[in-house]
Amino acid sequence: MPADRVILHGPIGEFARQLSPSDDLHAEEMYAAIISVWSTAIAPTVKVRSYLPGVRPTLVWTAFVGDNRHPSDGMAQSVGRALRVRDSFTSLAGRDPVNSVTHLYSAVESARRYPSLHTSAPRSTLLESSPFRLSQSGKPQLQRELNHALRQAWDGSNFLRTGTMKRTPAQRELDRVPPMVGALWGISDVSWEQRPYGPGDDAFYSRFLPFKLRGLPRHSRPVQTGPMPELVAAYAWAIGSQREVTLGRAAARKWGEVRRLEDSALLDSPAPRDAAFTIRVGEHTLRVAAALAAAEGSPVIGPNMIEAAWSLVWRSVRDVADLAHTGSSLVEDPLAKTRVATPPNAGSVGNHEEPSWHAESAEPDSPDTPVQRRTAVVQALDRDSRVKRQVKAWYHHTCQFCGTVIELPAPPFAYSEAAHIQALGAPHNGPDRVENVLCLCPNCHVRFDMGARFLTDELRIIDSATGSDLGPLTVHAQHRIRLEYIRQHRSRWADT
Repeated sequence: MPADRVILHGPIGEFARQLSPSDDLHAEEMYAAIISVWSTAIAPTVKVRSYLPGVRPTLVWTAFVGDNRHPSDGMAQSVGRALRVRDSFTSLAGRDPVNSVTHLYSAVESARRYPSLHTSAPRSTLLESSPFRLSQSGKPQLQRELNHALRQAWDGSNFLRTGTMKRTPAQRELDRVPPMVGALWGISDVSWEQRPYGPGDDAFYSRFLPFKLRGLPRHSRPVQTGPMPELVAAYAWAIGSQREVTLGRAAARKWGEVRRLEDSALLDSPAPRDAAFTIRVGEHTLRVAAALAAAEGSPVIGPNMIEAAWSLVWRSVRDVADLAHTGSSLVEDPLAKTRVATPPNAGSVGNHEEPSWHAESAEPDSPDTPVQRRTAVVQALDRDSRVKRQVKAWYHHTCQFCGTVIELPAPPFAYSEAAHIQALGAPHNGPDRVENVLCLCPNCHVRFDMGARFLTDELRIIDSATGSDLGPLTVHAQHRIRLEYIRQHRSRWADT
C-alpha cells in the first residue's frame, strides 16, 4: 500500500474492505465511519491512558464534507445497516439531528433512560447529521452553549446541568458520570466554505476528523450484513467490564513522533482557520489506536496500531489541505516526517508487552531553537515591555488562574505579573512573545514556575500535588496560547 494511503487495520479494516471490495477510497471512508461508531459503542467502558493525568475516552469524532446537503446521512445509515447497530451494539443510542444544546441534553437523557443489557454503565449517544443550523442570514451557525457542551463531551467531561429540576437520588448519581457522546457528522461543501471562525471555534474544530467525501456511491449502499464474528467477540470483551487500554513502549515511541508534528510543520499553516484541525492530531491518533486495540480485544496498543491510526489521521490532514486549497508546503514537510515516524516494518505487539505509563518520557519536547545569547538579550529588552503590556491589558491585571486582582491606591491601580510558560534563557530557551506569556498574580506565578500548577492541552489547571483539576484557564479571545509551550512546561513537572 502506498505510504500516503490509509492502512485498513484489524477486524474493522477487514469489514470495511468487505463492504467496498473494489473501491479503496470508499473503503477508507467506511473504515473511518465504522471506527467512529465502534469507538462510541465501547466508550462507556473502555478508556485510554496517555501522559495526561487520568484516562481519556476512546471517542473518535468524524465529519464528512460532501457536495449534498447532508452527506453524512447516507454514511451513517450505511454503517448502521451494515453493523446492525441496534442488534449488535446495545450500549449505543442515536439521535438525529442534534443542532442545539437542548437536543443534546434530550439525546443523552434518552440514552440514559434505557440501560444496556450487557453492562450497568450508561449507554453512549451517537450524534448524526450536523451540529450547525442556518441562521436568518443563511449562514451555518454553531450555538455557543452547544459548542461548549460538545467540547466537554469530546474531552470526557460532564456537561450536564444538574439541580435545575427535581431528580431522584439515582438520577443525581447518574448525573455525576460524564455522558459518552460520539459524532458522525456531515457538512456540505458550501457550509465548509462559510463555516464560522471566531473565539472558541478553533477548539471545537480540532475535536473531530474532517474527511472529503470521495467514493461513497449515492445509490449503492452496503447490505445489512452485521459485524464480523471477531468484532462481536471484541465487543463482548470491551463492554463486559471497565477496561483501560495503554500504550506499549514501542507504540509510545512511535506516538511521540506523531505528537511532535503538532508543534512543528502542522501548526505553521499560512491559514490558521484550517490549521485548527491539526492541533490535536496526537490525541486523535491515540484514540483511533485505542479503538483498533479494543477491536482485537487487546488492552495494549502496539506500534502497528499507531501506524494505522496515524494513516487515518493523516488522510484527514490531507483532506483539510485539499478542501482549503492550501499550498503543498503544508502537506509535504509533515509527510516526510511521518515516513520517519511510522516506518512500514513495525510489527505487532502482544498483550505481554509491558505498557508505558509515560509516553513522553522517552521523547522529550524540543524547545524553540535558541538565538545567539547577545541577540537574545537585546531582543528580550526590546520586546519585554510591549509583550507584558499587551497580555496584562487583555486581562486588566486579573489572574488567569485564580481571578485575583491586586488593587493599588496609585497608578497603575492594579498589579499583575507576566509569567512565561516556557521559561526564558538556558536551558529552556523560551521565546518572549504573547503566545508564551500568562497574566498571573504573584502567588500563582510562583506556583506555576515551581511546578505546583501546570496546564493540560485543553488548558485545564492541574494541582500537581493532588492531581486535582482546578478548572479552566481564563483565556482572552485574542490570546492564542501555543500548545508547544504548554507541553514544554508540563514536561518539566508532570511527565517525570
